Amino acid sequence: MPLGSRTIPLHHWLCAYRTTTAQYIRPSTVVTFATSSERPSPSLPMPLLSAERSNGNYPNGAVEDIQEEELYRYTRNRWMHVCSHSSSHLSRRYLKFDLQQLLNVAVAAMSNEGARYCTRVLKCREGLNNKAYLLTMNNGSEVFAKLPNPIAGPAYYTTASEVATRKFLRDAMNIPTPRIIAWSADRNNPVGAEYILEEKAPGKPLGSLWYQWPMKFKLELISQIVEIERQLASVKFVKSSCIYFRDDIREDMCSDNAIVTSVPLDPSVLERFKLGPLVSSGVWRGERAGMDMNRGPYNEPLEFVNAMATNEIQFIKTHARPRMNYHRSSTEPELPEEVLDLLDKYLQLAPAMVPPMGTDDTHSPTLWHPDLHLDNVFVDPETKQITRIIDWQSAAVMPFFYQSGVARMFQHPGIVSGGWALSELPEDYDSLDQSEKAKVDSDRKSEACHKYYEAETKSKNPRHWAALQLDRADVRKEPSRLVVNVWEDRDVSFLRRALLSIVEQWVDLCPESDICPVSFDEQELASHAAEEESMSDVGEILRLFQENWGLPPNGMVDPTEFDRIHAAVAELRTSFLEDADDEAQRELFAKLWPYQDANV
Repeated sequence: MPLGSRTIPLHHWLCAYRTTTAQYIRPSTVVTFATSSERPSPSLPMPLLSAERSNGNYPNGAVEDIQEEELYRYTRNRWMHVCSHSSSHLSRRYLKFDLQQLLNVAVAAMSNEGARYCTRVLKCREGLNNKAYLLTMNNGSEVFAKLPNPIAGPAYYTTASEVATRKFLRDAMNIPTPRIIAWSADRNNPVGAEYILEEKAPGKPLGSLWYQWPMKFKLELISQIVEIERQLASVKFVKSSCIYFRDDIREDMCSDNAIVTSVPLDPSVLERFKLGPLVSSGVWRGERAGMDMNRGPYNEPLEFVNAMATNEIQFIKTHARPRMNYHRSSTEPELPEEVLDLLDKYLQLAPAMVPPMGTDDTHSPTLWHPDLHLDNVFVDPETKQITRIIDWQSAAVMPFFYQSGVARMFQHPGIVSGGWALSELPEDYDSLDQSEKAKVDSDRKSEACHKYYEAETKSKNPRHWAALQLDRADVRKEPSRLVVNVWEDRDVSFLRRALLSIVEQWVDLCPESDICPVSFDEQELASHAAEEESMSDVGEILRLFQENWGLPPNGMVDPTEFDRIHAAVAELRTSFLEDADDEAQRELFAKLWPYQDANV
């Protein structure tokens, strides 16, 4: 079937579907709970097992008794389809370990405070990468336990690096992270899993307070975050990678990689640490874990940019096989050699992915929080002061321009107007009903927080402000982010689009260089345009799902909503296939349908 004609019926189906979507209303979420069970222990009383519930019709902080098996399972979400690089989202988040051994470690760690046994295990609200439990002892003391799921990152390195990074932040930079009580990066320990035991962070998660706070408190909190970021930005490293304790990394893996910074830090602290390999899960996924890839440390930004592509080249040459990509052809397979050719273009364009040096040094490697959102910040509800910053898993020392950005917790989801003034109120504001006015007011408050964060950053953290002001920063950074796992994640079209943007803007990105070393011929551009059109139409289907059922593109849903949404998706799939002109087109449509497996 010609590429240009394959997607026209998709437009017809979408137009017809839009006339019927008004009848669907996204309902409130409901959660069901398991019953509890207790297992007798020959030596110590079995603690009460419970789980925190914070979704559906249950209020935040609601707790229900559970069976022990639920401690190990991922129960917060289900997925409408299986991702291409693994068998199941749920199985990669299942973590079985010896509960009693974990409790023994916790009791031993707290024995100096009078703890003799654990009376309660509370499974905290789950993240995607870790299990988290609050352990209460017989004397009332509490310990927070964090165990990484198999999906979190490479065995050993993920935990070893997180612990060392947090100790470095506390001891060398005075950043408030939770105190670590005990840990193990060896999953062959008696617990049977890697773990970190730490103090319960004092205060409350900011996410539980933020939306009740007046603007005055929010602005004061923003200033505190900017000050912490200023502290981080003030320490420039010589090389890029992840931090470890010196004794936790083999000498042959990181010889001559002692931590060197631009500002004087306590030598007795610095000598305890060393740079080692990145722990980003992308450079360790699947077969990559056993491959000799360049995971750092890196001496220059360009070395890092190139390594992300050469690692992928190594993987594709070893493991990739021809496969079907029905967005580009229903008959001809996508070949690894085509992607290798694209990666060769990437390497030729790599100099444009590093911005020019400026007076405020946006290049020097810097340690930065990987995902600063509201629930990763704990505050004292009375003083409104930050008590702890949590979740530094996978934090890395990287070129500053690559990591910098407006903290996610303050990013306005809509368009941010230029200048420092807020967007104007709509002309019909006075005639809006109360719910519409509330939405406008909420958006303006969100934009105000975004702008205040930028103003504070400009005033107090000029190095970060300079990074935020870099010209075409997203164009430069996008390729090196997309290239990691580009074959497995089926991101080839997205990477090609990112490289085309660099080619089109080469003169502005590299004004002092010769003509762009890369070009795409007419056949490549036509094939890419047809693939983009097909993907755009499927993307429109995904947007319809999100608008009407809250179903995100990754297919993640609340477990109690799974059956209802699954039925709705199946009904629309039937409608979609029936709109095909013939059997061949019906088979193609079935292959293009975004949710291919709903059994997880």
